[in-house]
Amino acid sequence: MTAEIMGVESSNEQSTAATSLHGADRVLAILNLLGSFPEGIGLNDLARIMHSPRSSVHRALSALRRADLIEQDRDSRYRLGYGLLRLAFSYYEELDEVGRLRPVLAALAAEFGETSHYAILDGHEVVYLAKVQPPQSRYQMTSVIGGRNPAYCTGVGKSLLAYELTSLDQVASYVATHEPPMIQYTENTMTSAEALHNELGIIRREGYGVDREEHEAGINCIAIPLFLTSKSVPDGAISITAVAQRFPLNRLEASLDRAREMIREHLGEVMA
Repeated sequence: MTAEIMGVESSNEQSTAATSLHGADRVLAILNLLGSFPEGIGLNDLARIMHSPRSSVHRALSALRRADLIEQDRDSRYRLGYGLLRLAFSYYEELDEVGRLRPVLAALAAEFGETSHYAILDGHEVVYLAKVQPPQSRYQMTSVIGGRNPAYCTGVGKSLLAYELTSLDQVASYVATHEPPMIQYTENTMTSAEALHNELGIIRREGYGVDREEHEAGINCIAIPLFLTSKSVPDGAISITAVAQRFPLNRLEASLDRAREMIREHLGEVMA
C-alpha cells in the first residue's frame, strides 16, 4: 500500500464519512475522495478506504463514469475526469461576481506586475474565486482558483474577518474554537487573540489589510475588502500578492491609492 493511500486511510474524517454510506451518499463520497488522488487509485484500494463492499464501490464508480465525471486509465485506476472540470468551469464562468471582477484583477496585475486575487470568506478559511497572474512573472504563486487558505494569516482573510469579529470576545472565541488549531506558519504569524484583535481594528480603521509574510515566508500582500452588495458586510476582498524581495510590503502599501483608484474606475464606490 502506498504512503499516500495510508495517509488517507488514517484520516479520521475520511474514515468517519465513509462508514455505512449508501446510494447517492456513497457516490458523492467517492467523488470527493478521488480529489485526493490526482494520479488515480484502484478499485480495491478505494473500497478499503471507503470501508465499503467492492461491488458497491464499483457500481458507484460506474455511475460516475456514465456521467462523465470520472475516468479510468489503462491501469484501471480512477481519477476525476474532464467532464467534471468542464462542469465546474462552466459554472465558474457564469458567476456574475467573478465576471464583474476579472477586468479589474487583470488591470491590477498588469499595472503592478504582480498576482491579483479575489477571495471570499468561508468559515475559518478564504476561498479564491479568481486569480490573474501577469504573463511576464517568473514566480508561480501556489494559490489556485477554488483553493483555500486560513483566514487569520492571509491579507484577504483578515480583511474579511475584520468585519465579522469586531470585539475582543469574538476574536477570543474564534481563536479558541479554530479547527484545526491556529498554526504559526512563519515567525510573523499571529496566533493570539489580542494580536489578531488589534490587527482587525487597524483594518477597519484603514480600510485594507496586509500579509507580512504570515502564511508563506517571502510572500506578502495588500488586500482591500469590497462591499458589492452591502455597505456594512464585505462580499469578498481583492489582493495584490508579491514576492517580498522583489516588491516589499512598504512599496505595496505605497501603491494602495493607485490600486483603490483602479478599483473605483472599474467597480465604483465599493470600498470602506
